Amino acid sequence: RTVSVSTTDDDVAGFTVDQLDGSTEVTEAGSTDTFTVVLDAQPTSDVVVSIGSDDASESTTTGTLTFTPINWDTAQTVTVTGVDDNLIDGTQVSTITISVIDAISDNNFDAVADQTVSVSTTDDDVAGFTIEETNGSTAVDESGTTDLFTVVLDAQPTSNVVITLSSNDGSEISIPSSLTFTSANWDTAQTVTVTGVDDSIIDGTITSTITVAVDDANSDNDFDAVANQTVSVDTTDDDVAGFTVDEFEGSTEVDESGTTDTFTIVLDAQPASDVVISLATDDTGEATVTSTLSFTAATWDTPQTVTVTGVDDNLIDGTQVSTITISVIDAISDNNFDAVADQTVSVDTTDDDVAGFTVDEFEGSTEVTEAGSTDTFTVVLDAQPTSDVVLTVTSSDTGEATVNSPLTFTPANW
Repeated sequence: RTVSVSTTDDDVAGFTVDQLDGSTEVTEAGSTDTFTVVLDAQPTSDVVVSIGSDDASESTTTGTLTFTPINWDTAQTVTVTGVDDNLIDGTQVSTITISVIDAISDNNFDAVADQTVSVSTTDDDVAGFTIEETNGSTAVDESGTTDLFTVVLDAQPTSNVVITLSSNDGSEISIPSSLTFTSANWDTAQTVTVTGVDDSIIDGTITSTITVAVDDANSDNDFDAVANQTVSVDTTDDDVAGFTVDEFEGSTEVDESGTTDTFTIVLDAQPASDVVISLATDDTGEATVTSTLSFTAATWDTPQTVTVTGVDDNLIDGTQVSTITISVIDAISDNNFDAVADQTVSVDTTDDDVAGFTVDEFEGSTEVTEAGSTDTFTVVLDAQPTSDVVLTVTSSDTGEATVNSPLTFTPANW
């Protein structure tokens, strides 16, 4: 006889997912984490399991796992890898779905429910910006030269980021007021042109500071806490202490009748304090000038006029050339002007003295009598000689009148 025995199966189609430490976490730097998958029962044919992420921009995984009737109870490892992006998006959670591919798997596993694994991807993007100076520094000069530096964001914003640029000394440099980065051009460095600004002050090299800051009110909020950065700019001075002398028609000429001529003096750069200039002639017997001129920080660029006056003498000396020396009085002038070299102006003084003598008859005539009476007239030179002048006096008729002769004039009694 036979006995039928019913053996109830206790094997259920399915699979088990085991996460290491109970969670799956990766970072955008490309770190990995793993979990395992193993079937719960032995299939009669292969079982193919798909592994798919709902956000491949945050993490990637193995595509499929295949279990056979032989290896069904050997856990297979799924490696999850973090994917880098440029967005400041914090920790993102994506979902990996594990499911049996029914069409190519043991039919007993067709009804097996999908399972999911949550993956946390830690963000490695930090709001900020990077400044790069050409050759590591920024320098211009007052002639208007330029130098450059660039600014680029460190991470992709979700909305515009406006960067403001401000200088603590607009008298030394000029710069653009702002730069705007979008989510499309955030990683394209933008160039800032720094231009030297001219002034008239002798101030040497001046270092000014450019502050580069995020305009919070008009920028992606993720960038609100980004710290300001600064760029130091050296502006080289092009102002040189000195003064310029300008002669009318290129020369200075007077004559002994007391005529005048003029020239002007103006400073070449603005002093920090007064500059006093002295004027001295080497021959006051030929020409005289103003003794000093004073320039202030307000009047330095206004030319001042120097009047040269001819001085009369009695010498027949022709045109005389004298020299006016123009120099800074160091003791009472801006120290920047102490080393300024003296300048000179040559002055031609035309002589108005003519060689000659003058005869002056008393009451306009000269009369004597044969009784031996006398009369006089005087003779004087018209100009001072450089040596004695002897005049002879002769009568055309000594039978009627005689005269004393000669007459001698010296440079002293001429």
